[in-house]
Amino acid sequence: MKRIKGFLTMKTDKELYKIFVTYPQLLFEMAGLQPDDHYEMVSITLKGFERRSDGFFIPQSEKSPVYFLEFQAYHDQVIYHRTIMEMAAYGIQNPGREIRGIIVFTYKGLDKKTMPWHELTFSNKHVFKVIYLEDYLKKLETQNPNDPVVAMFKPYQVEKKETLKKNARKWYRNIQKSQLPAKVKESFEMVFTQWMQERFSNLTYMEVTKMFVPLTPLEETRSYKELVAIGKKEGIKLGKKDGKKEGRKEGRKEGESLATRRTIARMIARRFNINIRRVIPRLRSLPINDVIDLGDQLFVMKTFSEAFQWIDDRKKENSQ
Repeated sequence: MKRIKGFLTMKTDKELYKIFVTYPQLLFEMAGLQPDDHYEMVSITLKGFERRSDGFFIPQSEKSPVYFLEFQAYHDQVIYHRTIMEMAAYGIQNPGREIRGIIVFTYKGLDKKTMPWHELTFSNKHVFKVIYLEDYLKKLETQNPNDPVVAMFKPYQVEKKETLKKNARKWYRNIQKSQLPAKVKESFEMVFTQWMQERFSNLTYMEVTKMFVPLTPLEETRSYKELVAIGKKEGIKLGKKDGKKEGRKEGRKEGESLATRRTIARMIARRFNINIRRVIPRLRSLPINDVIDLGDQLFVMKTFSEAFQWIDDRKKENSQ
C-alpha cells in the first residue's frame, strides 16, 4: 500500500459516498459554505453524456443551486474538464437552474489548477470551489483533536500500523461520543471499520474490530447467540450420528455463518418491509464476508431492488 502526501492509496469512493449520503452538510463545512437549504446527495445519469455522477447534491427548493462533487485522490489531468462537462450537461437538461461545482483533492499537490476553469474558484459567488482534504483535516484537528471527522479519517491517513492499533479505540470512541445524529454516527463508525479492515487485510473481521470494540454489534445480538447455540447443538448431533469428533467445531462454524445470514436477512426485511423468505434464498450462495459487507451497505440503499441488485452484482464479480 503506497503513500501519497499524507494519505494512503486505498479505495475510498464507496466510503466517501456513505459519508456524504448520510451527512451532506460536511461538504459545505469543508467548503466554508452556509447554504440556506437542506441538501441530499444522490446519483444521477446525465443524458447525452453517457456518464453517471454519484456526487450530485440536490436541494429541497428548486430555487437553490445544485452541486456537483468530484473527489480526487490521484493525479488526473482532466478532472476540471470532466467536472465542468458534468455541470454543462446538467445545464442543457435543466436550463435556468443554478449549478455549482466542488472538487475535493486529498492534498494540494494533486491540483493542476487547469485554466480557464480554475479562475472560477476566485468568484465571490462560489460558482466553483476547490478543497484540499489534508489541509482541512489539519486545521480541524488543531481546533478540536477529538473531532469525529478527524477520527474517522485516521485509518486513511496514519501510516504506521502500530500507531493505528494503539489509538484505534480512542478514535472510535471519539466517534461514538460525538453529538452527531445517530445515522451519521453509524456511517462514520462503518467507514472507520472498513478502512481499518483494509489496512489490516491479513486479519479477520473479528480480529480487526477487536482493536477498537470488545465485540462486533452482530455478535452482541440475541438472535446471533441463539442461532450459534442452535448450530452447536446440530453440529454435536451430527458428530454423534456419524461418529466424528469434529461435530462441535463444525457446528459452531455453521451456526455462526447461519446466524450472520439470518441477521442480515432480517435487517433487509425490516428496512424494506418485505417478507424475509424473499431474502434468505439470495444470501445462501453469497460468501460470508460479502454478507457482512452487504449489512454495511444497507443504510445507503433506498429500495430492496438496490439490495438485490447489489447481491447479484457481487455474485457476478465472484464468478469472474
